[in-house]
Amino acid sequence: MKHAYLIIAHNEYPVLKALLSLLDDVRNDIYLHIDRRSAELYKKAYLLRTQKARLFVLPDRNKVYWGDISQVETEYLLLETAVKQSTYDYYHLLSGVDLPIQTQDYIHSFFQANSGKEFVSYWLGDRHQKDLERKISRYYFFTKSLKRSNSQWHIVTAPCHNIALIIQKFIRFRRKQEVEFKKGPNWCSITQGFCQYLIEKKPFVLRRFRYTLCPDEIFVQTILWNSPFKENIYKANEDDAGNMRLADWNRGNPYTWKFQDYNELIASDKLFARKFSSKENELIKQIETAYSGK
Repeated sequence: MKHAYLIIAHNEYPVLKALLSLLDDVRNDIYLHIDRRSAELYKKAYLLRTQKARLFVLPDRNKVYWGDISQVETEYLLLETAVKQSTYDYYHLLSGVDLPIQTQDYIHSFFQANSGKEFVSYWLGDRHQKDLERKISRYYFFTKSLKRSNSQWHIVTAPCHNIALIIQKFIRFRRKQEVEFKKGPNWCSITQGFCQYLIEKKPFVLRRFRYTLCPDEIFVQTILWNSPFKENIYKANEDDAGNMRLADWNRGNPYTWKFQDYNELIASDKLFARKFSSKENELIKQIETAYSGK
């Protein structure tokens, strides 16, 4: 089996370096997107080397903003770049602060045993359903500035953003619900077949989700749910279980794993975990030692 790892990174070079080391396997190709605003990380990325996996650092780079369509555009850029390069059994979307918590032999055996399944998680709770409704029913403008409180543009765009939402609520405006919308974490592992299907749906996705808040947490789940691939979803009825990623949303947003969490990490049956920080260098070293191909 041949796998493609699609990585979106903007900081934490030591974690990114460890991630590439743990993915360095002849059965893998690695595609790395560095945020266009992260000039120093981009320079360092060209110092990274892999011994077995092929590493592609994307020369075309986006500025990626939280809650914005740029997240979706970047995921499509990675998917399309990988598809043009080769055919893969699975495409794994990871952030630059993720790490595998199983060996490559284990990961490849797992996907071979579950071949054809789509590893996409869904958030099923009432709180998430209300949040989904809020995000898909209104137009959200100026999303590039929402998390940039120190930006000069934020001073202007924040009031405009809020006024637009107030007006829509006042006149009881709702956007057209063309399909059944779903929500979940954007990090996932998908098959070649669904990857091609998702690319075919790109015009609809970019049109419908351009003014949706946090579209990266909605578009893959929605397209998959309304597709012929729906029956292949892994653990579709279990809340946040299907993507085989370990993330703790109770202690953080998500929680950053610490040295004292090592036993919890290695006891997990998940394949990947997020997120990690270079401040916890000892933990990263332990994981590298444990899962570096032994």
